[in-house]
Amino acid sequence: MDYVRTDEETAELVKQWLRKNGPGLLGAFVIGVGSVLGYQWWQQNQIAQITDASASYQELIELASLNFADPDTAADYERMLAVGERLQSAHDGSYYAALGAGILAAQAVERGDFDLAVSQLTYAEAQVETPELKSMMGLRLARLELELNQPEQALSRVRGLTDSSMAASLKELEGDILVALDSLPEAREVYQQASELMQARGLNTAIVDLKMAALPEAL
Repeated sequence: MDYVRTDEETAELVKQWLRKNGPGLLGAFVIGVGSVLGYQWWQQNQIAQITDASASYQELIELASLNFADPDTAADYERMLAVGERLQSAHDGSYYAALGAGILAAQAVERGDFDLAVSQLTYAEAQVETPELKSMMGLRLARLELELNQPEQALSRVRGLTDSSMAASLKELEGDILVALDSLPEAREVYQQASELMQARGLNTAIVDLKMAALPEAL
């Protein structure tokens, strides 16, 4: 039997195989190319998104260097609000948006715009997932609530924060809140806990020690 095929026979077999399998191969090729191009587009889009978010965040940092307690910074304050709104609108759910909200809150407090500060810190706390950042935002929000004469709300919030890296700061703030609530014996106990936590980490306890010393000796 002759196993050697002529060029014509080979060509005909190739044509028949392509007629049978060609459409499937073409589809696989198109899908493959589409997947590669789609991933490249997604990757480029992600880079563009991060670049845009980073630029807005950097602008907020630069604006934060201004003294917004000065009435002459009104135009800059409005610009900062616009940048923050754009950052949150375009990159909602990102850490840039959450940290940007924290910056806005700090500047809003400086401006005396406490309602905005509360809303921005609330937004930031809801956006972040890591315990450290969530506790940082919660701590700042509890401090603001105390300043706004909402000690019960502040106490509930601070006691709900459990990040060990901020335990000393949380205890110190809890003591401040208890003083505002006139729960002085409990405040002394909490201040003592804060002082011990600070000592364990090699931190300066001077401020919290002064707060304890300022409490009535009879208690």
